[in-house]
This record gives sequence, C-alpha cells and structure tokens, in this order.
Amino acid sequence: DVNECGLLPRLCSHSCMNTQGSYRCYCHSGFQLNADGETCSKTSLCSKSHCQFGCQYLKEGGMRCVCPSGLRRALDSRTCEDECQRGTDICPSSRSCRNTFGSYLCICREGFVIGVLQGKMKCRDKDECLLGTHRCSQHGHCINTLGSYMCKCQEQFSGDGFTCQEQKISQSLRSSYYRYKLSKRKFSTKDFSSES
Repeated sequence: DVNECGLLPRLCSHSCMNTQGSYRCYCHSGFQLNADGETCSKTSLCSKSHCQFGCQYLKEGGMRCVCPSGLRRALDSRTCEDECQRGTDICPSSRSCRNTFGSYLCICREGFVIGVLQGKMKCRDKDECLLGTHRCSQHGHCINTLGSYMCKCQEQFSGDGFTCQEQKISQSLRSSYYRYKLSKRKFSTKDFSSES
C-alpha cells in the first residue's frame, strides 16, 4: 500500500487519512469537504454544528458530521469514536475489544487462551495451575477458576495462599502438651513401682 498522504504536493487541503489502496480527505471543524473530495471551504452551517472532523452536505439538504476511516459517529452525532468505545456487547463475554486502524479485533481476555473447540476458534480457560504460571506460595495449593485461579495454604501453614507461613504452636498449647507427657511418665513410674 502506498501512503498517498505522504506525497508532495499534498492531496488534501486539510487532513488526509491513508486507506488500503487509496486515501480520504477530511476537513477541520467549521469546514465542509467540496465536491472534488480534496479541498475544504468554510461554512456557517458547519461551523455551528461543532463537528469534530468537519461536515458534509447532503444532496437532499442539510448536513452531517463525518468521521475518518475506522471511526464512527458517536451518539451525539458530532464526535467520533472507535468501535470498542461503543460498548461491551461488540465482542463475546470471554473476549475484549481492541481497536485497530480502520476496524477492531476481539481478543481473549486475561486468563483465557485461543484454541480450537468443536472445530471453531474459541477462547478457553487458561489453567494457570497446570501450566505453572500461578504465583502461589511453595507451601500453598493452586485452585483453577474460570479465567483465573486461587491460592490456599497447606495444613500447618497460614496466610493468603500467595504467602504462607508455618503456624507456631502457642505457648499454652506447648505447656499443656508438656504437662500431659509428664503426667504419663509419672503414671507409668507408679505402675512400675507398685508391681515390685
């Protein structure tokens, strides 16, 4: 593709947008594109409309704001937006919208990978636990969830799963255990002495 917008002399009197195999001219706000498709002229009607990228007169009368290739008129009919700005319903729930020059792509959301399911390219859950891409502690378990994962500490460890620390036996529990062992020892000594 040759970028006609970079050629000299300039083809458009105001703004030029290169397209695949061609180009389009646009006018600044308050100007309209003339019939030749390249020059612009100031109009009071365009100037009052406050179009973001200029306006175009319609054959049946009146005018409308125009947008460069790859953008479309927003709901206010004056400004331009890309397809992804319009809303989240443009792509399936497992995909997010990414704007490209003149169009858009639906790419897999974070936590999903592209793959073939039932003969179609679809976004499927990425199992971070199986792949080993999780950030769980070495003393934690990884639990896969749809589009993400959770971490849980192993027994005898406490924390949020990403950081796990060994649980310390409390002093009172330790002293209780010591007294219990001591009482067992005394009991077995008494039994032994009563037999003799």
